[in-house]
Amino acid sequence: MTVNGANEPSIPTRRELLKLARVGDTDSQYRLGCSYDFDSPRDRKRAVHWYQKAAAQGNADAQNLLGECYREGVGVRRDRRAAMKWFQAAAMQGDASAQLSLGHMLFYGRGQKQDRRQALRLYRQAVKGGEIRAAYNIGLMYRHGDGVEKNLQRAIHWFRRAATQGHTAAADMLSRIYGGEEGYPVRPVPAYRWYLTAAERGSVDAMCSLGVCYFNGAGTTRDREAAARCYRSAAEREHGWACYLLGLCYRDGQGVRRNLRVAEHWFQKASKHRVRQALSALQKLSKLRVTLNNK
Repeated sequence: MTVNGANEPSIPTRRELLKLARVGDTDSQYRLGCSYDFDSPRDRKRAVHWYQKAAAQGNADAQNLLGECYREGVGVRRDRRAAMKWFQAAAMQGDASAQLSLGHMLFYGRGQKQDRRQALRLYRQAVKGGEIRAAYNIGLMYRHGDGVEKNLQRAIHWFRRAATQGHTAAADMLSRIYGGEEGYPVRPVPAYRWYLTAAERGSVDAMCSLGVCYFNGAGTTRDREAAARCYRSAAEREHGWACYLLGLCYRDGQGVRRNLRVAEHWFQKASKHRVRQALSALQKLSKLRVTLNNK
């Protein structure tokens, strides 16, 4: 098969991989394990079998995936010590994903005694290998003061490093920090920008907070219609506070045409999410209806 005049390499079948794997080809053993692990029809036990074969010959990718199998109990009985063994083997070869996983296990003391300083060292190594989740984890350590002295400026540095490479939770965390939710001085413009980034990447919390920015004109131009759209987007994904705020928009005619029935609908949804203010809003809405009907 050709694409733009060039030969497109064919993907070997399981039968072809099996032939090479049986004679000890490490790459074929690893790829056969991946085929059984991720492709249909799956056979996780066979995946583990071929990961073990490749891992024993020093294949770092196989060692890492074998560690994941033991950690999660997929295709093999869960064994955190065995997971640690294979993560360590892969990490020593510079596998960033294994360094992240090993650091996570050491951070929480799973499979081995808790060692948060070593976890931090491993996270740093993983970041150098391009593992952005490790940068986010370092940010969390500095945010909470876990294994290091609490330092929001350093937390921001690591969250920013992860967020600029596409990590949604890191962008969400930056918006929270700049929005004043972490005891950090409020900075409306960067808060708005990170709320927007996180919302575009699918964060429901950020979408709701972005609506608040538009509603109040915090860090951006006031736009009540944009606020209502943000609230609706989050509310339709079952965000309780967004349901309540959207109800307020319909009750007061802010960004949408005033509609008390629609307002009631969203207040009711918010109350189901245990938003206490929604119950009070429903009571006030009932009184408002009576007043309007008596006019």
